[in-house]
Amino acid sequence: MIKRLELEDFGKFRKTSLVFGPFTLVTGPNEAGKTTVFDALFDALCAGSKHEGRPLWKNMAARYGAIRRSSVVWEDGFAPLQFGDNEFLEIFAIRGGELSVKHPENKGASSWAEAAENALLNSGLNPARLAAGLRDKAESARKGSIQARLHRLKEAITDKGPMIAALRSERDAVLAGAQTAAGLAAERERRAAALELKNSELAQLGAKVEELSSAARLAAAIEGINTLRDLKEAREEAAALAAYASSELPAYRALKHTQSEMEKAEASAAAALAEKRSALDAAQKAAAELSAKAGQLQPRGEMALVLADKLAAFAAEPGKVTRVLNTRLRFGLWAGGLALAALVAYSGAGAVAYAAAAAILGAAGWAGFKLAFTQTMVPRGPGEEAAFLAGVAATWSTVCEAPLPKQGVEDARNYLARARADQEAAAEAAEAKVSEVEFLIASASSAEADLEDRARRARKAAAEADKWLKARACATEDEYQAKLAEYKARAARCADMEQRLAVFLRRNNCSAEKELKDKLHTEKESIERRGIGPEQANGPELERLKHAQALLAQEVRELEAALNKVASELETAKAVSGVRLGGLPERINLAETELEAEKAELAELELQAQACLLAAGVFDRLGESSLLAFEELGKEVSSVLQAVLPAASAEFRVFEAAGAAVTDATGLRRPVRNLSSGTRDLFMLAARLAIARRSRLGQAGPAPALLLLDEPFYTLDQARTRLALLLLAAFHKNTGWQIIILTKDPGVAAEAARLDGVKATEVALEPPKPL
Repeated sequence: MIKRLELEDFGKFRKTSLVFGPFTLVTGPNEAGKTTVFDALFDALCAGSKHEGRPLWKNMAARYGAIRRSSVVWEDGFAPLQFGDNEFLEIFAIRGGELSVKHPENKGASSWAEAAENALLNSGLNPARLAAGLRDKAESARKGSIQARLHRLKEAITDKGPMIAALRSERDAVLAGAQTAAGLAAERERRAAALELKNSELAQLGAKVEELSSAARLAAAIEGINTLRDLKEAREEAAALAAYASSELPAYRALKHTQSEMEKAEASAAAALAEKRSALDAAQKAAAELSAKAGQLQPRGEMALVLADKLAAFAAEPGKVTRVLNTRLRFGLWAGGLALAALVAYSGAGAVAYAAAAAILGAAGWAGFKLAFTQTMVPRGPGEEAAFLAGVAATWSTVCEAPLPKQGVEDARNYLARARADQEAAAEAAEAKVSEVEFLIASASSAEADLEDRARRARKAAAEADKWLKARACATEDEYQAKLAEYKARAARCADMEQRLAVFLRRNNCSAEKELKDKLHTEKESIERRGIGPEQANGPELERLKHAQALLAQEVRELEAALNKVASELETAKAVSGVRLGGLPERINLAETELEAEKAELAELELQAQACLLAAGVFDRLGESSLLAFEELGKEVSSVLQAVLPAASAEFRVFEAAGAAVTDATGLRRPVRNLSSGTRDLFMLAARLAIARRSRLGQAGPAPALLLLDEPFYTLDQARTRLALLLLAAFHKNTGWQIIILTKDPGVAAEAARLDGVKATEVALEPPKPL
């Protein structure tokens, strides 16, 4: 059993391994390589009978090349099988629509010779009837028969002999001096021979021109097919870049301009903010310095204000005010108050009176202390102003190291006024600078807000530009421009290939691409079947041969003209001689021609009679031995057919397909020609299986073999397909032969998977890639 088919280099397959099982289905659509698998199996299994000179192997070399490599790996312990090429193709390979046995190249004995006698089953021959007909044809003397025609021809030949002799004597006497006609006849023969030679050369050259023309057409067809495939790819690539058919760069650049303007505005705002922050820092530093200075001068100013007030008060007083006690007044006030209090207390004689008396005593005591003094102005002395200024100077020294002038009160007051003015100026300057700082802080905050707003706008503009690129699947403007350029290149390639396609359409008289594709594939396959490859195409050589062919054709025409001229002259000479001879040569030629024709016909009829008698004897012997062959063949076909039609039996009475019959379960016997097409195909498949088994039948049973079926069910419906699979499964179980089925119908594999007792293996081939 074949375990694996190795396709190192065979057709479309390279380094491919296909694993087979006992019951294998190789599936795949058209052009997937099923025919290549069939041919690879044939090439490997029939390698022993390979002969590259035979048409069968020539076709293989033309289709796949002389250096093709395929081999089979057999199951461990299984003896490898070898087949003759005819044996394999006609017995063990069953192809769709070819259920009959054929022997197109059977030149000698082979292991399948036992099956040859069954070939007549499909040839429409009846040996007994043919023997009788042939014998009657050879021996009958009725009108129009071979014997009657032989008798007539013998009499005619006997009569024509003396007549032709007399005519020749008369002609020879007349034509003794007719040398011109003889010379012209020789010249005509010479020129005819030269013309025939040139025509032969022209035919050979024409064959070579046709071969090179076919190779050129094949190369053009392959170029057209490649152009269609490349055009499809180019169209798909251009369609994938259709979004870049027209440039939208102005819109993107407008976005980038907006982004640039926003970024410039952001940079300007950042610069303005930095300037404001710098001014703020300087102002804050100056304000701190001024505040520190004002803080240092504030105690001086306050002290200057206090001391200035003292100096003003001192300068405003004319002298020193002195209080003088009036003793008589004090005691008089106290005595009067006491008397009045006593009077009130005595008069009232109650708490209120006592309280009033106490209040009177208190008021009299306070008046005695306060009203008993009087103030008197006393002029200052010489040292009093100096002492006062010294005290003020001492107080001033507590807040300022600079000494207070002591020349006079006015100098001191002027000095303190300047100190107070310096302190107020410093305070005003510090306050003004603080106001400036507050303004700059507000201005910087405004600048920060403006910067943030401009930065936000710049980011938004950048985001919009990025979004525009991302919407077109680009990261940069350069990438977008590259895709625009790529689309232009793809579109230009499409346009170029469209022009090339238009040339192919005009050249092949096609109006649509599909029509062109079908036509190119048909022409390619037709030329390749003749064993011609595109590598043989040679334009210069073809042109040279065409030129040579034209020259040779001109020579042929010239030779034909010369030959016609000589023939015309010869006919003229003959006509002249004919006038003198009175038409004698024509009569002789006619009689000789008729005599030769009658002799040839006589010989042919005698051979026909002998052949008919010999064939009749052969068919007699074949008819005598056919009954046993018919009976054995019927049993074998019935045993195979009963795997799916249990009650059916087959029988053969004559060597004609129409004479075969099938008996069904009801006992009804029906000729094969009256069966339905599906049942008839099942019957013929069973007959093929029986013939295959018989070809390997020995004393110990059928020898190991295999069956290779290529699309065997394409004419069957689903029900008949299942029956055919059951038929093959039963045959597989009974013989142990490996079954390999090639089919494009995926339903066959599904049906095979449901067969009982059979493990189906599916080998799925990849579909061809579209152009």
